[in-house]
Amino acid sequence: MPTADDVWYAIANTEVLLAPKRCLETFGNTIINYHLITEKMDAANEIRIREGRVHAERPMVLTPSYFEHLLLDGFGEEAQHYVEWLHSHVQDLAFLKYGFRFRKEEVQESTIHESLATASARVKSRVEELDEPMTAVIKGVDDAWEICLLKFVTDTIRGSVPQHVMDLKKRRLLEEIEGIPRAVREEIERDFHATGSDPARIKALGTKLRHYGIFENYEDRFYELIRRTGT
Repeated sequence: MPTADDVWYAIANTEVLLAPKRCLETFGNTIINYHLITEKMDAANEIRIREGRVHAERPMVLTPSYFEHLLLDGFGEEAQHYVEWLHSHVQDLAFLKYGFRFRKEEVQESTIHESLATASARVKSRVEELDEPMTAVIKGVDDAWEICLLKFVTDTIRGSVPQHVMDLKKRRLLEEIEGIPRAVREEIERDFHATGSDPARIKALGTKLRHYGIFENYEDRFYELIRRTGT
């Protein structure tokens, strides 16, 4: 289990050598390809290169009650420590407010024998030649590489938030109606129409209403749905 010092060290030693050229999508999912370069802790000039993809789902406008239910799906225990660190040290968590989730696919890993500087320059040059707009090269810490990856993703998200807010405002999705953002109301309406008589979907809708902290606003309608469908 990483200590607070481990988290700080990983954050301080995360360096983005090549950043994605575009912001994350506002109304769709985004895939970020990454090459994460680290030096093994117990072997000088033994470099590990991890390649993988991070999926950032389309941002959702959330109620404050749902904030704590945001999940980082697919990351390990170290990710939870990083989220706890964010909650304690970062005041402006706008990217979480808009409901990003992540999942990490299986990582491909290779080891080469050369200096960290040489390996970093070579990987960066190769990726630049590919000219893929949503590919990044990151240098980090080997035994806390997930934290380094999350630090990169966090910064990418924070850089995208102003564009997301502007896009959402253009569609008036941040306007509140009786204390509930319009985007949340539209999402709940879609869920009510999509449930049909499917018990699993009805249960999921009830869970979402409670997580959002708005169950009381829809309580009568929800129980009417249960009575009507016999679930």
